[in-house]
Formats: sequence, structure tokens, C-alpha cells
Amino acid sequence: MEIDTPRGTIWPLDGIDLDLEGGQTLGLVGESGSGKSMLVRTIMGISPDSARLSGSIDFDGEQLAGGRHTDVWGRRIAMVFQDSLTSLNPVVKIGRQVGEHARKHLGLNKAQTRERVLELLDLVGIPEPASRMESFPHQLSGGMRQRVAIAMALACEPDILIADEATTALDVTIQQQILDLLQEIQRRRGMSLIIVSHDLGVVAGRTDRIAVMYAGRLVEVATTEDLFANPKHRYSKALLESLPRADQPRHSQLPTLVGSPPDPLGRPNACRFAGRCPAEIDLCTQDRPQMTEGPGPGHTFACFVPVEGFNAQEPPANPVFEATEAGETDMVSVQDLVCSFKVRGGTVHAVSGVSFGIKEGETLGLVGESGCGKSTTAKAVTRLIDSRSGTVTIDGTDVTGLRSAQLGPIRQNVQIILQDPIASLNPRRTVRESVAAGLEVHRYPKEEIADRVDRALRDVGVDPSIHGGKKAFQMSGGQAQRVAIARAMVLEPKVLVCDEPVSALDVSVQAQVINLLERLKIERKLTVLFVSHDLTVVRSISDRIAVMYLGKIVEIGDADLVYDAPAHHYTKALIDAVPVADPQVDVTAKPRLSGQLPSPLDPPSGCRFRTRCPMATDLCAQVEPELTDRGDGRLVACHFPRNDSTNRHI
Repeated sequence: MEIDTPRGTIWPLDGIDLDLEGGQTLGLVGESGSGKSMLVRTIMGISPDSARLSGSIDFDGEQLAGGRHTDVWGRRIAMVFQDSLTSLNPVVKIGRQVGEHARKHLGLNKAQTRERVLELLDLVGIPEPASRMESFPHQLSGGMRQRVAIAMALACEPDILIADEATTALDVTIQQQILDLLQEIQRRRGMSLIIVSHDLGVVAGRTDRIAVMYAGRLVEVATTEDLFANPKHRYSKALLESLPRADQPRHSQLPTLVGSPPDPLGRPNACRFAGRCPAEIDLCTQDRPQMTEGPGPGHTFACFVPVEGFNAQEPPANPVFEATEAGETDMVSVQDLVCSFKVRGGTVHAVSGVSFGIKEGETLGLVGESGCGKSTTAKAVTRLIDSRSGTVTIDGTDVTGLRSAQLGPIRQNVQIILQDPIASLNPRRTVRESVAAGLEVHRYPKEEIADRVDRALRDVGVDPSIHGGKKAFQMSGGQAQRVAIARAMVLEPKVLVCDEPVSALDVSVQAQVINLLERLKIERKLTVLFVSHDLTVVRSISDRIAVMYLGKIVEIGDADLVYDAPAHHYTKALIDAVPVADPQVDVTAKPRLSGQLPSPLDPPSGCRFRTRCPMATDLCAQVEPELTDRGDGRLVACHFPRNDSTNRHI
């Protein structure tokens, strides 16, 4: 594929040779910008109008490259997109949206369409489909919206279903449910499935083959087991090593890829990975490597210096960041925090009596599903929102009662990094202007601002001479997140609140950002509140972990203790839902967290987790459990906590 731009011709796809068999599941992996989405969109016939295609796309004897094939696209080949909220029409009820596909392609009448919609909504696990089909997209949770998107794609019983990053922005529990659903439907219908993802943990136990893409080219194709056990391309190996691992000590330095993917401008006769590869030789910049037969059947790779001696069972021990001594007193103290919001239909009880402390130099990880109150707690700590009751104390100062004019020193000492760096940066400002904004608000001398901005950018690995004049949309997600971190750190805060800072990033960029935060914490003696739904990431960076469910903390304690021997059944469910980057692990054998998160408008009586807990009794509905010290420094709110030594509740 060639596309002409004002800068010249770019090649987002370059010489792709790939096949998919009937009933097979193919994983398509690589960093953002590698060409994964462009490839599957081209198969679906939705490539850019300015694109020039060469080669062929053969489907069941029909040539799809060029022309319009409405009898294939949407009917025999269907696609589920990443963001279900934007892929669904916000002003059309979901029943009509799902039915539109069946009505258009299958010629159903009104009664048949309604029957088909009810069947599809029931198939994808949406409760009470007759009432839900009258809902608008914004009235459904993220997991439910994604199920609706899957129902739309399945309306015509396609031969191939493409899931383009369909679970990337979802909680680990919802992600597990969606992937289970896709596999179950594939098994029933016998269709082929393409899972596009940047997370190797997602594709590890759910695919037959994996194709690795880099800069518009395929660099390795193999069976899933063969790729994980014996990767031959250096890029595949780097992706595998970038994943946080449960068997590594916490605060381990994650292996990272140097640099960024190359500019797609031009079509160099060279290896596109040259410049980032630790094994680069002269030939890599002088000739393009061709796909070569690998050690296993169907295993091919394009590399002049293939990996030798990779051992997936014994990864190299990563160096550990220097331990920091936590202070004696709490830098952050939250006591009985309550946050609620009036909405049409009642009151949202977002945070209900949360208490915790974070000592100076300590990192507390705050985990839970979307809607459990993590981000609301983080925003209340930074006073971005007001709490209804309770106190938040920062470095000895109660900030809950301060007026806006009194918050200046607090704002300087408490900074926040948000999930979407590009959305959180002003699109009209350059990188330098964005980082300087806080200094200008706090009236630093102009001659000092330029020096501090450049120093802050260099500290996070951004060259101000190259990127200082760019705007947010001109940067990759990883670069933009580094700028967001620089913007927070330029004021030299004492407390850093990180609200899902790596959840939307590639695994390689995620590793870079985690390492950066670890280094800055040590150098600046930062106190960190790290919010995430991924317990593996949280464990790698945190000293202690607090688990939230529906506005309440249900478990809090040492990170290793909480992760290795969870006492609360919800904590165990979160850990079980984390994708494991090991194809030998049977993902279907893991316990599943059933049901949906109850509405914060009307939380369950007693224990809020009881409606989904496998151990719930009448006591759980009648009495709310208090956080109780188990004697190991950990607090747990459960009438029947787990005991891993016996694998039973006690």
C-alpha cells in the first residue's frame, strides 16, 4: 500500500504475505503504527481513499483488492472495533443498530429482524435482551457496549471475524469475558478469527498462530507455542521480554526497546528494525531480509541475525531498582473519604468511606474494575473534585477545606498524570508550552522557565530540540505520556498521582514509562499513588496494594502478599483475569468472575461484592464486613477470607 502525503510517499503496508485457514485463530501483534489495523481495515475494504494497493486479497476464490464487495464485507467478513462507544451511533437504540445489519444483508422483515436481534443479544450474554434493545449506547457499561458491537458483527454469521484491539481499553475481568465470548462463538459457528492486539498476553492462550508486524512488514509468523518458546526475530523477543512478569521481583527494571518505530516515509531496502536492534550488523542497513524458514513447521522470520538460545522458562534476571526507605509518617492520609454525585435517577455513591495512608517515598497501587471509584479517589486526593465528607491530608495539611485561592502551594506539591496523554495535553500548545504552563501559573521567572522545561524534558527522555516545537497530535502515545510526566515533574512535586498512565500503551512503551516512573521516584523521593486495573503492572511498581470494589477498599497490604496470597475473593478474581503470556497455560481452566458490577446508584446491602462472590451467605447480605487486620499487616473486609495454605475460606 502506498499513500501520497505532503511529505512524500509512505508505505503503511509493504509486502505482506499471510494466509488464514477456516476455523483458525490468528493473532496479529506489534506496536502502534506497525500496520496491524491498516492491514485488517484493508481486508475489510475501508482503507484510505488515497491509498494505492498492489498485490491480491483472495477470499474464497474472490479478489477483494479494489472494487466494492458489499456481499462480502459486513456479511461474510465482519469486524469489531476497539472503541465501542465511538463505533456505535449515540442517538440510535442498540436494537435498531444490531438489526440494521441483518435487515440489510439478509433481507429480513420487521418481525424477523426483532427476533434476530433478541437471539444475537442473548448469544453475546446481554441479560434481559428485550429491554436492553431499547437502550442507547451511553446507558450501557463498556463491557456491554462491546458485546453489542460483537452482536452487530455476528448478525450475518460471518466466515471471518476480526477483533481489532477489541479488549484493549477494558478491565481485565471484562477483557476475559469478551475473549471467552469470542472463542465460544467461534467454536459454535466454526468461523475463523483474527485477534489484533499489542498485548502478547491476550493472544498467548487463545490463538493457533501469531504474525508479528513491524513498520508495515511481517517480521515473523509461527504457531503460538513455537513463537513463545523459540522466537527468532529480535523484535519478537523484545516484545516478549517487555511484559511485566509475576515471577520477577517487584521494582525490577523491565527490558525496553531503544528508540521508536521508523518513519513510514519511503521504502528503504534495509531491515526496518535496524537502529533499534541490539544485534545490528552492516548488512541490516544494506539489504532487506526475506522471510526464512524457521525451526518449526510454518515458522518463518525475516532477520539476518536471528535469536539463538532463547529460554522462555528461565528469562534473564532483570536488575532491580534501588530500594527507597519509606518515611515514618504519612505524606498522604485519606480518612473516611466520601464522594457522591447527583444524577438523573438518584445519587452515584462513587467513594464510600475510604481510608488509607501513603508514607513518604512509598508507592501505593490502587486497583479495581472501572466504576469502582479509583479515579474519583485520585481526583479527590488532588482536589480536582470536592469530596462530600472525610479528610485528605497532604504533608500535614488538610486540603479538603481549602478554598481555591489557598490551593496554590498544594497544586505545586501534588501533580497528576492522566490516562490519555494526547487528550490531556492542550492541542494548540507546543510541547514546551504545555510543560511550561504550570511554571507560568506559579509565576516563575521567565529566564528560569526555559531552563527548567528543557531539563524536565531531557529527564523523561524527550529531546527538546527535536520535539519541543511539536504539538500533542504530532507525537506517539509513548512520547506524549513522557511529555505529560515532564509537565507534572517540572514543578518538583512531593506527591505524584498516576491515573491509569500505561493502560492504553504498547507493552514496549509501557515498560519504558514504568521504568521512568521508578527512576523519578528514587531520584526525587516521590510519594506515588498508582491507579490501574492491571494487578501485574501494579505489583511490579508498588510497595503496597489497595483493592477497591464499588467505592470501598476490600483489601490493602504488602504488594507481594496481596498478589501471591490474596485474602479477598475479589482480589483473587482480578488476579485470575490477568492474561498470562504463556500458551501452555489453559486459559479456560481459570475461575471466572460472574456477573456485572452493580450500579453505584443502588449498591447491594451488606458486603457489596456478595452478588458476585462464590462464598456469599445470608450474613454477607445482612452485615457489612469491616476492614480487619489479619495479623500479617494486611487489612481485609470479608466475613469468609481466603486462606491460600488450604485454598479454602476460613
